[in-house]
Amino acid sequence: MAAMNFVSELKPFKNMWKIQVKIIRLWKQYSAAGGETIEMVFVDARGDKIAGTVKRELVGQFNRVLQEGDTKVIINFTVTNSGGSYRPSKHPFKIVFLPTTRVRICEDLPNNLTGLNPVKFGDVLNGVLDDDYLVDVIGQIVEVTQMEIVSVKGKDTQKISVELRNEDDERLPLVLWGKFAEDVSNAIQLRSEQSIVCVLRFGKIKVWKEDRSISNAYNVSNVSLNPQMDEVQAFMSLLPSDDLAMAIVDPKSNAVVPTVKERDEFFRHTPRKTISMVLESKQVEKCIVMASIGAIDSDMGWYYLSCKVCAKKVLTVPNDIEDGDEFNVSGHNYYCIKCKDKNPQLLPRYKLHLVVLDNTNDTKFLLFDNLAMQLLHKPCLELTGPVTDEDPDMLPPILQDLVGKTLLFKIGIERENYLYKHPTYKVLKIMSVIGMINEFDVIGSPTESQNTFGGTYSALSDAPEGSLMLHGGSSQSDKTSDLTPAKRMRSPIINLEDAFDQNSVTRSVGTRKIKQEKNEKSG
Repeated sequence: MAAMNFVSELKPFKNMWKIQVKIIRLWKQYSAAGGETIEMVFVDARGDKIAGTVKRELVGQFNRVLQEGDTKVIINFTVTNSGGSYRPSKHPFKIVFLPTTRVRICEDLPNNLTGLNPVKFGDVLNGVLDDDYLVDVIGQIVEVTQMEIVSVKGKDTQKISVELRNEDDERLPLVLWGKFAEDVSNAIQLRSEQSIVCVLRFGKIKVWKEDRSISNAYNVSNVSLNPQMDEVQAFMSLLPSDDLAMAIVDPKSNAVVPTVKERDEFFRHTPRKTISMVLESKQVEKCIVMASIGAIDSDMGWYYLSCKVCAKKVLTVPNDIEDGDEFNVSGHNYYCIKCKDKNPQLLPRYKLHLVVLDNTNDTKFLLFDNLAMQLLHKPCLELTGPVTDEDPDMLPPILQDLVGKTLLFKIGIERENYLYKHPTYKVLKIMSVIGMINEFDVIGSPTESQNTFGGTYSALSDAPEGSLMLHGGSSQSDKTSDLTPAKRMRSPIINLEDAFDQNSVTRSVGTRKIKQEKNEKSG
């Protein structure tokens, strides 16, 4: 029987190698040239790492026998040069599977063999490390921004910025994108008061104007918070004992002028409409509406309970108790259809039904979690506290503070809106930068009934939720600048009660109990 080789021995001069390795990272990757491939990182008993690839024509052959975390004996494969940027291993070569490669079950390597090799913060910040290689980072989260939705190459993408500190109290900026940002944001909302340690595997070093930071590298990276690892326990024991609290701050980008793309999206690429024009529209389209928030519809509630894992709304399942020939309902449980989980972890998320008005008409806009969180600067969980049902007692004051604010809304008009007269429109993005609102108002003020920009434009993004936000209302620069939003509304609407049923709408003054959810309505 051939002797077992170590990763450090692998060279291209032959194929008949035999190694015992743990798969510490596995992901699918697609490229126009190579199609879909399986990419992996292996570690052997000595802790040496090497990358591996299964090309697209062999994916079906090996897909079921390769799983992250498994230990395997791999026999007969090609060893080729490893090049390019963002390499997950410093090994000069990588493994490429052949049709004749054999994958065998074997005894597992130790659980604590993770291949984790955290870099020093100073080495990242001082430019000592080669940014062609992906790195591991471990640090305590001391600051995190609210999640943003930003446009990257024409596609809306989630983003959060995190500041980590190490045992020497050095700070390192970390930027997470896409699903990584969403997962970490959700996990932080459910945090306890203990310190949160972030472990980023295979992150990339980013350089921008001589400033260095760490970011996730698409599907290659892996992010975990407070994982059960020996390295994490050792790190936490070395942290300063100052009980430093984690701070949730506004994204720094909110403090600057909107980018050209953001400006073009609101001023050029998406047509402008008044509320009357929105209500009269007979086609599926996206548009920009400048409107003031007049109230929050209380009958619809202001949050829903979601599955922490998939973010989908959970179903309520009554507990039926047989009592003779009848069934009585005693309490209820929750069920996640997507995860097929009968006991899902619950996370409350915003779902605000806003009553909005301009000088032509009024309607309702639907604001989901990401946009609402950027507007309110607090995760929903901080307002609800631990919840077990969707029966909120009252609207928090911070929600009532939204009443009176004037914003630019990018909304979607769907078939149900004009075919079935559905009066609620989903908000896709919001802009609350005062300068942009003022300019938008001035441009459109001479002819409110016209589309200022003319033509029909397609929206830049189909993402369901939101963009950059600043809190605070608008300050108009024209002759109506001294009027409040309510006074600027069309004359028939003197106040909210004239336009809406008092039992359906939360009035703009005071706090009012929310009605219990009706059976025929969903939250």
